[in-house]
Order: sequence, then C-alpha cells, then structure tokens
Amino acid sequence: MSDFDKTVYSGSGGPGLSGTSQPPAKPAANTNKLFIIGGIGCALVLCVVLLAGIAFIVAGDQIRELAGLGTETVIPVTVAPTEELTATPAPTEAAEVSPEAESGSEGQTEAGAADVTDTPAVSSEPFFGPITFALGATETYEPVDPGVSFEEGITEAHAIFDYSGMSPENTWERVWYLDGNEILRNSATWTDREQGRFDYFIDAGGDPLASGEWTLELYVDGQLLTEGSFTIEAEQPAVAQVADTPTSAPEPTATPTPKPVSAASSGGGVYQLVYTKWDGGQHSMYIADTNGNNQQFIMHRAAGPSWTPNGRTIFFYGEEGVDHQDRNNVPDVTNCDISGVSNGILAMDVPSPPNDVCLAKPNFFQGPGWNDGTARWANVSPDGSMVAYDAKPGGNFRIYFLGTADNQQFRFEIIGEQGDWSPDSQKVVYRSGRDGITGIWISNRDDTGHTNITQIGSDSFPAWSPDGKTIAFSREADGNVDIYTMNVDGSNVQRLTDASGPDSLPVYTPSGDIIFRSARSGSWGIWKMSGSGGNQVEIIANAGVGPDWAYSRMDVR
Repeated sequence: MSDFDKTVYSGSGGPGLSGTSQPPAKPAANTNKLFIIGGIGCALVLCVVLLAGIAFIVAGDQIRELAGLGTETVIPVTVAPTEELTATPAPTEAAEVSPEAESGSEGQTEAGAADVTDTPAVSSEPFFGPITFALGATETYEPVDPGVSFEEGITEAHAIFDYSGMSPENTWERVWYLDGNEILRNSATWTDREQGRFDYFIDAGGDPLASGEWTLELYVDGQLLTEGSFTIEAEQPAVAQVADTPTSAPEPTATPTPKPVSAASSGGGVYQLVYTKWDGGQHSMYIADTNGNNQQFIMHRAAGPSWTPNGRTIFFYGEEGVDHQDRNNVPDVTNCDISGVSNGILAMDVPSPPNDVCLAKPNFFQGPGWNDGTARWANVSPDGSMVAYDAKPGGNFRIYFLGTADNQQFRFEIIGEQGDWSPDSQKVVYRSGRDGITGIWISNRDDTGHTNITQIGSDSFPAWSPDGKTIAFSREADGNVDIYTMNVDGSNVQRLTDASGPDSLPVYTPSGDIIFRSARSGSWGIWKMSGSGGNQVEIIANAGVGPDWAYSRMDVR
C-alpha cells in the first residue's frame, strides 16, 4: 500500500505547526522607512515567538487503493460482512503489542467522546491521551461535532488527542482498520514539539469514507499508546461485497439449489435464546423465548453470548466500559458498578428470573488472561468443559480456548474465526483462509485433523446441527447473502433462504430448528425456520446487527 502524510504548514513554524497571527497594519504614506523596517522586523519576531509557543499539530493520512497505485485517488472501500482472512496469517509488528497496553476509550464523556480539554503534564516517557473523533476542529483544536457514530457520506474524520514526552528520537505509527481489516499503516519520525494537542485526520481524496467500524491504533516506537473506534452508519442494511473464490482453490463440489420454504415443518419446542441488539454504539444483551415471548433486557456492552449447558451461566464478550453500566444512557456507578472486570471474555450468573443486571446484581467472573480486547464472541462446548472464542491479538484471527471448571489455559489455537462446536465437543467448524483456501473448515479442538469442506470465500458463520449430520452457514451469491446447509463432508449443499436482504448468523435449537438474523424487512430482526427452510417467521423485530456481524452471534438452550 502506498500512503503519504499531509501536514499543514503555517508561517515559519516548520512542518507540522499550525497557527495564525495578524499581519502588521499597512503604514501611512509618510511613515519613515526605517520605522517601517523596524516595525516589520518586530512583527516577524513576534510571529516567530507566537509560533514557537504553539503546540497544536495538524497532520493527516489519505487512503489509497489497496493495490498500492501510487498517488491516485482512492476508490471508496467496500468490505465483506465478515473479515477477509489472509492465506498466510503472520502477525504484524504493531499487532504483537499486548492487549493489556490498550488505552482504548478510557476517559469517555457522556457524548461518547474522550475528554481532551486538559493538556497532560510533561512526561519523560511518550504519552498519547484518549482519542476524540470528530467531523472537524476549531482554531484552537477543540473537537467539532464529536462522537462515536457518524452518518454515511462524511469525507474525513478527525482524531484529536493530547500528547507529551515526544522527541525526534521517537517514531510514531498510525494503523487504521475498517471492520477489522487493516487498510492503512504509516510511520514517521516525530518532528514536532514535546507536548501539546494533535489534530490528526484521515480522508479518501474527497470521496466519502466507507461505512463500517473504523479503528485507529497509535504506536510510538512499536508500543501501542492509545486506540479508539467510531462507526459510519450505512443508510440501509446492504449486502456488502465479498471476496472472490481464491484462484488457487478448486471449484465447489456441489451447486446450491433453492429449497422451497414450505417444504418441511418445524422441529417444534420452545427454548431460551440469548442475543444482542446493536444501537449504533454498543451491543446490549437480551434473553427471550424462541417464539419471541418474554423478552428481557440484561445488560449493555455485551456481545456474542453463549449459554452453559445447565443454563445457569452466560459467557460473552464484554465491550469497552462493560464494568460501568448505564441507566437510560447515563452512567450509574451506584447501582450498576460491576468493577473488577474489563473488556474481554466474561462469565455471568444468569439472574432468576432473567432481569437487568443493575437490579438483579448477579455474580461476574473473569479469569486471568481473559481480558483480550480483540475478541468478539464466546461459545461454550456442548459438554460444558471449554469455551471457544475468536480474537486477533497477533494481527489475524485465531480461535482460542478456555476451560470452564478450573480456569484452564490451553496452548493450542486454530487459524480462523466464527467457530462452532460439534455435538460431542471434540471438533470445531469454522471459517478460515488457511493453506490458501478461504471457506469452511473442520478441525479437532486441539488443532489437528484439518479438513476443508467449502472453497467459497464468502462462506461464513457455520453452525453444527444437534444431530451432528448437518452444518448451516451463510453464503453470498447473486448479490445476496442467504443461509445454506450441507453435510459435514461438504456435500448436498441446499439453499434455505432467498429473500431480498441478508440472512445470516444461523444457530440451531435442540430440536433442529434454525434461528437466524435477517434484514429482509428493511431492518434487522431475528427469524426462525425449520432445519430444511420451512415456516420462516420473524420472532423478534428491531434487533440491530453492528458493522462486524460476528459480535451478533446468538445461542439457544
């Protein structure tokens, strides 16, 4: 990728300094020339003094085409609904930084933007404060229209932060991700002042920035000092473009054929569903029956939940700020403080009956090493002994495992994402680009016995049926994302949905029905159908899915 920095120059302050001063007034015609020269000289000295005292820095990056075509204007980025996996997932230098070094969105204001009104004290060590994202900045570099969610169509975004302890001996690096995919990485020697405020911005050459979740990581000398995220909301749910089938992969062994939706009856039974709703800035967790009744809000900032087999505990990914729950969008420290945990994988005792955690006050647990801020979901094995989750602390997604009984830590990991367990808890089906083939794979849980069963790059979110014979998954074809099923060897591919709008994120009920997400009605909802596609009906309306669909994984018990 070929990228470059844009730096605003002002007066004689040198690269990176931005400031203004009034020019000297025009002298009268009879003014002594020596007085004119002396006045101009004083004015110039004054400008230099003013500029020397200004510590507001403006710099920016411009996205280029991912193919690295020099300085040509970018084509707006379009991404798949799930992260594109690489065939050779080696960790990048920046991604090797420990998640514990993240400063994320600490210091957030009620509006969702970090407070940058106070300049930090001088420090001998490099320091970058929390990032405030905004649509612009004032002359004194106060954020204009700050937030964590912006409407589609904006052409640039500003990241404003305070800094100190910097010198020309430091190298700083900016890394941007869009929906988890790295799209820009720039580094340069620090050439500006030791401390002050930085107004850093990104644009796409005048074109609108792509919708999705944008994440910025700022490093100094290879150490992650701060990061933050914001979302550009799409106007309507749209099917994102997906990657083509890898040229080195063989053709699929089976051709999907539509299945009439009335061909089969439901497996029956009413079970409990745990799921999330995305509100534009966070995921909130709910519990409901699989017929749509008894919906109950549980907590904010909780994604990708999963039941334990006995239904007494829910594992999930706690988003940044999970330890301080809100009531009516206002932080409530008195009633909703669950301090002692941080963003990462969490376990929560299920309130009985299910209720808002601020009222029920259940127990929470987070074992050592669970605070991986790059995780997205949790999935408890059917035998209740292990928890799988995907994360990318090294730069590319892996599936990791935790023990539920004695806080075991397992060294093995699987190259891939979006995993689901076999009924005997011995295998995992998942999406991966390993060995140069992107599609659905099956491996033993100790990362042995790898078997590729599809070779379509858009195949995502596989779910194993309770009888162990079938795998449901989503696939993009003819401009639409739909749900398919296949045998565990990849044969007998059947298309179950064909409505307009994406259908994805399937999960089986114990009786063999499929619960899934759909935007066919114009907004995201939760739907139910039989295991062969019959009796498709919406059970929960207005259940939003965020820019990265993986956070919206559901579970049924």
